[in-house]
Amino acid sequence: MQLTPQICQKSSMYLNQHVTKLHADSASFYVHYWGGKPQHHGNVMHSHPFFEICYVAEGEGHYTNKGVTYSLQRGTLYCSKPGGMHQLQSETGMLVLFVAFEIIEADPRGEVFQLLDKLTNYHHLFIPDAEQTPPVLLWKSLVLQAAERLIPFPQLIFGLSHALLLSLISFFSQHSGIITTSPEPETGFISSPVKNAKAYIVAHLSDKLTLKEVGQAIHLSERQLSRLLSAELGQSFPSLVRSERIKRAAYLLAFTDMTLLDVAQASGYETVHYFSKVFVEVLGITPGKFRKRVVGNKLEAATIHQYLWLTNGRN
Repeated sequence: MQLTPQICQKSSMYLNQHVTKLHADSASFYVHYWGGKPQHHGNVMHSHPFFEICYVAEGEGHYTNKGVTYSLQRGTLYCSKPGGMHQLQSETGMLVLFVAFEIIEADPRGEVFQLLDKLTNYHHLFIPDAEQTPPVLLWKSLVLQAAERLIPFPQLIFGLSHALLLSLISFFSQHSGIITTSPEPETGFISSPVKNAKAYIVAHLSDKLTLKEVGQAIHLSERQLSRLLSAELGQSFPSLVRSERIKRAAYLLAFTDMTLLDVAQASGYETVHYFSKVFVEVLGITPGKFRKRVVGNKLEAATIHQYLWLTNGRN
């Protein structure tokens, strides 16, 4: 069933009236508002002290967050962090689903609290081609359920709503502002220290990263961290940082209008010259040509990721 304007309106009305506090053992949330807005042409630049997650169900437009402009199209999922200035614009209008929430009860040592804390450190919470992902399918199911004329089991709506927020938080934390998470080696297990190291690196790509700094952040010695990266990822620390920087740069080139200098600095390179040199070494193409190829062919994020993964696999 399609998400029509009528379905979105009925669903939003029910959810905003009845589903504002979601309690569970893992975490409890306060939902400031639910929305399903057809023909959304945009809003003024603004910010708010809570998370807001949006999904573009139909149409095209642009989303600006902290001075960076992203292209929006059907299937795009993005998140605005607390305090971040952002704006939505569309000439033709879009059908946008959105939910704004904050956590009100959770164990600070628990996974949900820690994942939300991680999200505040990620620079780019923007995921194209998310139409068939678990959280989006769950969201559509919730909208359809909440739009029914009779709802004999309200607890079903509450369960779906809580599951949706957890699913969205988990999904964004996994993607962490790059095209998608790289497939793990076929050898399997990746330990928590290595996952934490990668998360720290991704969250600080624009900084000068050292093995000592990352080790201290996750409470490992330089030697211990180096050995773990080699054993579990098959990469040295410099190689891992370089591949993550280039993935960040490729993402920004593909999905934003940032200048080459801004892309370079956001990816941890001080000059365009050095950034271009490393980019060519890793991907075999200049940043400018890469952007033209991606934009010109309108490649999907999955295709871009596959290209990046296969190419990075050589390094």
